Amino acid sequence: MAPKSPPPAKPEPLSKPLTFEVARVSQPTLHTSFTAWREVIAQNFPELVQAAETGLSVACQLLIRDVTNCSALVLVDQPSAGKTIAINFFDDIEGITYSSDTFTPASFVSNAATVAKEKLPKLDLLPRIRRKMFLVRDMATIFSARDDDLMKNLGILTRVLDGEGLSTDTGIHGRRALRGDYVFMMLAASTPIPPRVWKVMGTFGQRLFFLGLHLKRKTKDDLTRQIKDTSYKKKEAECRDFTRDLLFTLWNRYPEGVEWDKAKDPDSCLDIIAQCALLLARLRGQVFVYKERWEGEDKDFGHTVPSVEHESRINQCLYNIARGHALAMGRQNIGEEDMHLIVSLTLDSAPGHRAPIFHELIRRGGELKTEDVEALLRCSNPTALKELKTFCILDLCEDYQGDAFEPSTHVRLKDDLRWFLGEECRNLLHLPSPSEVKNDPLPF
Repeated sequence: MAPKSPPPAKPEPLSKPLTFEVARVSQPTLHTSFTAWREVIAQNFPELVQAAETGLSVACQLLIRDVTNCSALVLVDQPSAGKTIAINFFDDIEGITYSSDTFTPASFVSNAATVAKEKLPKLDLLPRIRRKMFLVRDMATIFSARDDDLMKNLGILTRVLDGEGLSTDTGIHGRRALRGDYVFMMLAASTPIPPRVWKVMGTFGQRLFFLGLHLKRKTKDDLTRQIKDTSYKKKEAECRDFTRDLLFTLWNRYPEGVEWDKAKDPDSCLDIIAQCALLLARLRGQVFVYKERWEGEDKDFGHTVPSVEHESRINQCLYNIARGHALAMGRQNIGEEDMHLIVSLTLDSAPGHRAPIFHELIRRGGELKTEDVEALLRCSNPTALKELKTFCILDLCEDYQGDAFEPSTHVRLKDDLRWFLGEECRNLLHLPSPSEVKNDPLPF
């Protein structure tokens, strides 16, 4: 009689479904309001108020029960601009934040070859950051990777930012899966994003939002005062303490989370968010523009078929950030006070030169010429022509002269985006009226 064959190995079970929960945290040292917290940030680091406020809005989404998408915000500016300081405000808040100075997307669900499979769950990052805000002080380890590694890293990051976990299949450990509610928020920092990174992010579908600090260069007197100021670390510590107290106050106020009543959100604010979603989808569109040549002669510009993401995800993400900001301020409905942050975030999340060009387009009343772009970017005429051509291809602008892209080109903003030229938008961005705009462009 032939021996019985062993029973087939059972597949590794998927993780048990996880449900919404709010971390249990200590009572704050001092119950703190949003207004008091903001005053402390403004007194100590006035240039970082918007960055800190946006980071707080990202964190507070963890309290809203129907938020199922991860929100990832990257603070962007030149080295030593203060990005790390803003992130430090949120560091080491037990139960709410988790920080890492370096990480790789492969660590979300580990497949380390030198570790036995049964010990891998202890290495997985995803369970440790679940229902927390993940702090990453430098994204350079991801953005500066070689093209193949960059594709792999951003592919994994894109998947986990869906908030549904991650499944991997490798030749070393086979299938490993963490599935269910793995929502987390992310606050990171980076120097200006290279063009190749924007291109790869556009391929996968962009999940990251960006906020520029737009810090002015310091004068000699500013640098002298900075040397004499010996209370830098005390200032940072005070901001950290108030941030911890505010988050502990909110987490104790809403121990079971918040059931958001969307019917109470005013249509006027929802309309602004929708306008921003429509704009950002086009601003982040992928298209390659090139100069055609035939028999040694330059012809008009050619381009690939543009790829523009659908607006629904952007709309939902911006709405969630607005709700996080409202909740931080003590409200359970969005309002006009939340819209400045949304508009700023929309414009700064545009890739490359598109953000400063669109800022300048608004500042100048919806019309731009090639010489304006040349002055703004300090670039050549062909480069300025190419940038304006891109704006027209992505349906952001239209040619205003009739004959497309002569040596001096004049474009204007599309009619369905002209809300951004109105008084409401200009007030939110604190811009002067077009008649007050000087000839010199702003130094974005």
